[in-house]
Amino acid sequence: MEPLSEELKDNQYYVELLDALVEENDMQLKHRLQKADTYARFINEQAGLLMDETIEYIREREVAFPVASETVVAQWKERMFH
Repeated sequence: MEPLSEELKDNQYYVELLDALVEENDMQLKHRLQKADTYARFINEQAGLLMDETIEYIREREVAFPVASETVVAQWKERMFH
C-alpha cells in the first residue's frame, strides 16, 4: 500500500468534502451543530472515521484510493441523508 500524503494523513481531504456534502444535503444539520459549537468536531470525527474506513476498504479489496474513497463516501452519504 502506498504511503498516504500529508493531506490524507490529517483527514483534510474528507474535512472539506464532508463540509460540502453537509451544506449540499442538510443545512439544518450544519446550523444546529454550529449553534452548539460542535460542527467542526463533528466534521473532523467523521473525516477520521471515513479515512479509517477507506484504508480498511483498500486493504480488504486492494483497490486504489479514489475507488475506495468514492465507495466509502457514498455509503456515508446514504447513512447520513437517506
